[in-house]
Order: sequence, then structure tokens, then C-alpha cells
Amino acid sequence: MPRYFYALLFAGLMACTPETEPKTENETATGHDAGMLGRWDVTVQGENSYPLWFELIEEGGALAGRLQPRGGHALAFDAVAAAGNSLTMDVAETMYEGTFDGDTWNGVGTRDEVSFVWTAVRAPELPAPENPTWGDPVELFNGTDLTGWVPQLGDRPSEWRAEDGVLVNEESGDNLMTTDKFGDFKLHIEVNVPAGSNSGIYLRGRHEVQVQDDHGKEPHALFMGGIYGQITPTSNPALPADEWQVFEITLLGRWVTVELNGETIIDHQEIPGITGGALDANEGEPGPILLQGDHGRVLYRNIVLTPTTP
Repeated sequence: MPRYFYALLFAGLMACTPETEPKTENETATGHDAGMLGRWDVTVQGENSYPLWFELIEEGGALAGRLQPRGGHALAFDAVAAAGNSLTMDVAETMYEGTFDGDTWNGVGTRDEVSFVWTAVRAPELPAPENPTWGDPVELFNGTDLTGWVPQLGDRPSEWRAEDGVLVNEESGDNLMTTDKFGDFKLHIEVNVPAGSNSGIYLRGRHEVQVQDDHGKEPHALFMGGIYGQITPTSNPALPADEWQVFEITLLGRWVTVELNGETIIDHQEIPGITGGALDANEGEPGPILLQGDHGRVLYRNIVLTPTTP
């Protein structure tokens, strides 16, 4: 039986609830706790824990929203229903059921008859400081070896090496991340993308700036310079494959500015939530710079980060 049937059944039961039934203090006219609305950082529990994210809104008197799966980009709900403090979400053939206690969620999910437990906390606002002060630039890559960098997973070969001042990922393998973690910063990084290849620069290990061979294409949230599936650039100044390109990226709170090859393509825009492949859902914490290495050959050089100071 299709999973969306259960969500529809749940919604039908809600519709049959007598209007005279008392509402809770924070209950909306549509029958759910208004505190449910907003953005939520999710952790799937267990030995192989991983992050998710969802946003729940009201649109035209009905619930709607998106969920960020483990990989890929955020997807709109196929179905969503709520009553009181209970919620069901159906997206990408996965059913999520949760109970809301006013501050957090506890729930279970089911995909392909496999169940998992998930919890969620409200995503922090993370406003940008008005007048940040900047510290000294930090050279993240010394040009000669991988000091300060480690493979992310360790369950697959790492194809990264240093060669003549260039950080080379020869072919698909493990991702690479800094041992140091960062809060707010400016990042200068140069990248060379071979034809048809793909990588990504994860800010704090959670928000991917897409790196891809996209010369001549219309701007898109899944193309070069986009915050993957979350923010679409205003233009696409990407150069042809095999040419060196320059990113200047500023991250303050959850507000990001991206400059590509001298052109501002994202100007102080809010990143709603984590992107696919994020290390964790702890958005309020510092995190590493992570370079995606599981999508083919890519080269980086001149990686310099300037942090803010307290």
C-alpha cells in the first residue's frame, strides 16, 4: 500500500475531529501546535548517525515544506499532516512520524520497511554580526603536503595529494577536510574543474558551495557557485573546464556572500539549512572546510581563510 495513503488517512481523521474538541493553548485553527512551524535540524540516531533538515510552513491554510535527505538536495513534501503535537511527513518514499514537545522532536522513520529513530531541535537563527573584525589570514594548504587535512570517512581510498603547490584529487574517493574548525570567516580558494567533473566546498562542513563544470549554463542552485539546493546564484560567470577559477566566500552566521571570478553571484543571502552530505546538523557550532572528493578529478590551490575575531 503506498505510503502516502497513511498521510492521507491521517489528514482524513483530522478532518473528522469534532469542532467542539478543546484546543491546546498554542493550537492553530487547522488543528496543530503552532510551535511546529519553522526550521529543524534533525539527527538520525544509531551507530551510523547522520543529519537531516526540514522546514515546516503554512501556505494557503495548509501545511507545506521541504526536507533535506542525507544526500542530494532538499525536496518538497509529497504529503504532510499534523494534529495536536503529532506530525507525519512523506518525502522521497520515506515516511517520517514525529511527536513535538514544544522545543524538540522525537520520531521514527520508515523507508523500504527499514525503520530508524530521529530527533530534532529548532535550527538556530545565526544572525550575521553587524561590524565583524577580522583576524590574520590562515593558509589552510601549505602546497607541499596534507598537513592540517584528513580524510572524512576512511572507508574508501583517499585520492588526494599535494603536487607543485596544488591539492589534487586524482579520481573519485574520500572527501578531505581540515582538522581545524571555524565559525565566521572569509575564504579565498581557487579551483580547476575538468570537463564533466564535480566537487563541492562545504562551509563548516554543512553548507555546500557547488563546484562543477557549468560554463555557459543558466544559473541554478545545483550548478557552479550555488548553495546546493538552497540558494540560486544571480549569474554564472563560470569559466570553461580545465581553467583556474577563483572563489571569494564570506560566511557570517548563516548569511553567505559568494564571488566567482570577480563577480558577486550571491550577495549576503540567508542559508536556510544544511545541504546534502553535511557532516552533522549542529548548525550553531564551528566546523571544518570540507572538499568533496567522491565525484571525480578536481584541483584546488591557494586556500586561505580569514576568521573573525571575538
